[in-house]
Amino acid sequence: MKGAILFLLIFSLQHLALAQDRIIKKTGEEIPSRVLEITLHEVLYQHPDSLQGITRRLPKTEVFMVKFENGTKEVFEQLDSLSGIAQGMTPDQLYALGKEDAKQYYKGNGAMWGSAASSMVMFPLGLAGSLVIGATPPKVKPDHVSDIRLLEDQDYMKGYKEQAARKKRGKALAGVGIGAGIQLGLIILIVSTLSAAP
Repeated sequence: MKGAILFLLIFSLQHLALAQDRIIKKTGEEIPSRVLEITLHEVLYQHPDSLQGITRRLPKTEVFMVKFENGTKEVFEQLDSLSGIAQGMTPDQLYALGKEDAKQYYKGNGAMWGSAASSMVMFPLGLAGSLVIGATPPKVKPDHVSDIRLLEDQDYMKGYKEQAARKKRGKALAGVGIGAGIQLGLIILIVSTLSAAP
């Protein structure tokens, strides 16, 4: 019995030691790694043997594929400088496309729930937190657009950011209503409970 447990322990440790991500460059070179993040332009990783935990960066243009330790793969295609959708579009059309993408892809739910929590704390004073949340420019994430190559166009980004900011302010305002409603409901509950007590 002890031998079987020892065997399983050694096997598990060996499996953990061998389990790692692999970055395969376009040159064919394989880099054993622990991939931390894949951004729009870079792959951020650490070498698995690095004791210092130094984060290294590799341009995505040099990467063919990342094989993750769980068996999944992400293959990188060569990105053109601008999306096929955007080629031949005027600046006004790109601006309008940015606004439409923000309407469709930007959610702003974090602003709504953050504003609700802020306004619940102390209704009149919590409004300041909600105002800050609504006034903070929204972050444009690559997975919140129709095509990440459009992020390189200034007109598209201007339209996207304007519409996303408008949507974020609306969500923050909705959050104020939610927070105030919850706080009012709690006050009514407390008052009715105290008035019903003998």
